[in-house]
Amino acid sequence: MDRTKLYLLVLSTACRLTLQCQTPTVSLELKGETAASTQSTPQKIVPDENGKPYFYLAAKAGGLQVYDIQNPAQPLLKKTFPIAQLSGLEVMNAAQRGNFLYLALGNFFGNDGQAPGLAILDVTDPLNPALKDTWIWDTVDKGSASITISGDYAYLCAMTQGLFILNIADPGNIVFESKYVPDPNFPVPNPSAIHIPNARGVAVRNEIAYLCYDAGGLRIIDVSDKENPVETGHYANPVMGDKPQAFNNIVLNGDFAYVAVDYCGMEVLNISVSSDISQVSWWNPWQCQSPSNIWVGSPGHTNQIAFDTASQLVFMSSAQSELSIVNVSVPNQPLLAGSYGTVDNQLGTWGVTLDGNRVFLTYITAVIPFVSTWAGIKILEWEQTSGTVETLLSETGKVFPNPFSDRFEVDFYLKRRSELKIEIFNPNGVLVEKLAGSTVEPGKHVLAFESTLPSGVYFIHIEAGARSFYKKLVKI
Repeated sequence: MDRTKLYLLVLSTACRLTLQCQTPTVSLELKGETAASTQSTPQKIVPDENGKPYFYLAAKAGGLQVYDIQNPAQPLLKKTFPIAQLSGLEVMNAAQRGNFLYLALGNFFGNDGQAPGLAILDVTDPLNPALKDTWIWDTVDKGSASITISGDYAYLCAMTQGLFILNIADPGNIVFESKYVPDPNFPVPNPSAIHIPNARGVAVRNEIAYLCYDAGGLRIIDVSDKENPVETGHYANPVMGDKPQAFNNIVLNGDFAYVAVDYCGMEVLNISVSSDISQVSWWNPWQCQSPSNIWVGSPGHTNQIAFDTASQLVFMSSAQSELSIVNVSVPNQPLLAGSYGTVDNQLGTWGVTLDGNRVFLTYITAVIPFVSTWAGIKILEWEQTSGTVETLLSETGKVFPNPFSDRFEVDFYLKRRSELKIEIFNPNGVLVEKLAGSTVEPGKHVLAFESTLPSGVYFIHIEAGARSFYKKLVKI
């Protein structure tokens, strides 16, 4: 293959070119914390949505726990609903609608083996939860990871068992509608044990389920016919190739999806056309595509995710990096707006919940894939301030022409003088062209490529310092 020729054209600068403009930032203050009770592992916090001063904690083997937070500095465990009343199934996640709390049942950590299930509790009186009904699947496997409620239906993510759709119109009588297991042969055909997909998180809107299918990427499923769900599109990061990538949780914002992708940070995806999902940007602080990042020991692992619409901020539990807050007001330019914790303090988060100006974090003990020596709960308060955030590298979203025949251009901005790295990958994540790095001056740059690449789909990776982005290119 002939070497691609690169031309750098430095253009004029202004506020938007240098990117020294006003961007929201976030300050955080610890308001309260408490260690986990005996035998409990905090998974997910659900603040009472009826305004009562309590939150519900999915506490794994510790069952469902109710905490009093009238004084957030001293969260008090007031009530435990034990797993003995839930057929011994551990409580892994929860969601609330009105006076009802929906519990995702069945341990999915390790190889203990539990059936996935759903329980519904009446929490009109938070200190006296009343069990309405329990539904349990007949296969002992990997339990349940999360639960989402939409209308009269519950969508239960049940790991290798896939996505269950359950009718909950009558909370006292859960009715099975269907089970959908997406094709596991994407993005890796005939997946090995470490690549077998698991249904981890789901968002539902307008009869479409957006399923985080762990090693199987993001799946778009039409659920308008509850008994016959149909997959209409899928996406996985092509740059990762055969490296494991776990799509864990998702939130939606118009045509955009923000996806927590384990040690790969967060991807912003355009989901306006389900059959053609595309990456808008990638907040990838740990450079998971690097050969040196092998998942185990990565300084960050995103799991649960929350979104504040007014501020356009995404909050993510980040394991050893604890809490990461990313500004997505410019979708193709995600910026770190705030964080909490340090990588080397041996404290690792699993869950995050946003409730007004409060952030609830759950911590677990672990040795793989990250080290954490404390299990418990922390309550933070956050405030958005106006400050100057400098961005080293930013994408304008212009790649032209695309498709291209022999030449294309892509532009970006540099805040300051920096080393530039450019690589081209094929759809399998294999590096097919590596351009030597060079020192580039601040300003707007246009990269012009004259290429003899064979016809097909490619991805160009442009990196400066800690910032990078990928763009899809089609050669005709």
